[in-house]
Amino acid sequence: MDYFIEFLYEINLSRTPLVYNIQELFRWLIDISVIQLLEEKKIKKLDFIITENYHTRLGENVSRLLIEKINSNFNARYNYKNGRNYSYQIILQNNLQQLANFIVEKKREFDFVIPKMRLNRKDNLRLREKILTITNDERKMLGINKSTLWHMKNNLKEGKTIDIYDKVLAKINKASLDMT
Repeated sequence: MDYFIEFLYEINLSRTPLVYNIQELFRWLIDISVIQLLEEKKIKKLDFIITENYHTRLGENVSRLLIEKINSNFNARYNYKNGRNYSYQIILQNNLQQLANFIVEKKREFDFVIPKMRLNRKDNLRLREKILTITNDERKMLGINKSTLWHMKNNLKEGKTIDIYDKVLAKINKASLDMT
């Protein structure tokens, strides 16, 4: 296989542009991982290091957290072929094998198939803000348990993601619609 073949990047003999082309298909997994760490408030300004060349780098602890998050996202299982679940790591290998077979003319065509990632969350910024501003009277009117609201608010204040039951979500969304 010729790693100097390129589709998106210029040919540069000191690099392997095909690798960079392939990584673009999965770069969003890295972006999602960074966003998740930011939302979980696991990255702080102090976690960045400025090198003597004025480059900004992640500190060792946050780098480890990011790698763990990326691994978790790469190893999550998604419906890929024949209704079966595979990790993105296996999906990437499968797509690369198809490309290799195409390049060496074992196959006449190939198609990159990358299933969409499911984000397992029901919250968003507007919902988080609404939960944080619900008063005790509103809670009673909505029929939300006092401890349920306390746990949600507490998790949000600590920067954690929240698990929210469908019934509670429906009550909060209904209240938000009634206010508009």
